[in-house]
Amino acid sequence: MQKRSVATKLVSVGVLVLLITGCASSKPAPSGSPSPTATQTQAQIDAEFIKIANDSCAKAQKDNVVENLIDDSPAKIIALARSNAYKDYSAIYIDNKGKAQVVYELELTVCGPGYLLSMQEEAHHDNSGDYEHHIKKNSATSYTWTQATYSEEGSVLSDTVFEVADGLIVQSVSDRDSRSMTYGPISDADMTIFKAAIDAELERLE
Repeated sequence: MQKRSVATKLVSVGVLVLLITGCASSKPAPSGSPSPTATQTQAQIDAEFIKIANDSCAKAQKDNVVENLIDDSPAKIIALARSNAYKDYSAIYIDNKGKAQVVYELELTVCGPGYLLSMQEEAHHDNSGDYEHHIKKNSATSYTWTQATYSEEGSVLSDTVFEVADGLIVQSVSDRDSRSMTYGPISDADMTIFKAAIDAELERLE
């Protein structure tokens, strides 16, 4: 901070003491704490969330991910990294009764934002129509991702609130469902179910 130059000459020691005493007794006005987004532009918020979403998708594809369906617990989706695939299969769905089935086409929740943006880029399309999306920062650990989706009424904007920890998406809440995400090694119990589901599917296809 630059110091202001003092133009007024002090003519006596008494005046000098008076000025110093006056400065010491004055209290600075309290300043409020800025909100997490107060100093960020929308472009910075967009870039921040997109990086988090891309990092989360990359983590899931590299180290496995389990998406737990909170509203239908203990239902879950287990998605293995391609390098960890079992007999070329990498995803199953387990319902809340423990019944498992193979998933052939899967769009991970954590990969949704990045998928839309890559499709938009490939199509050389602007942020409208099927590619319309918006990002809002709710707090330091929460973002709302809005994108165009299809419903019985046609194309509508749908919100998903993503919770973040350590730079990764760990929970999503939308009008469809709520999910929590766990990255990394799959438990032995889940891997047993995974392999059994794949073996049963291969036997069915023979």
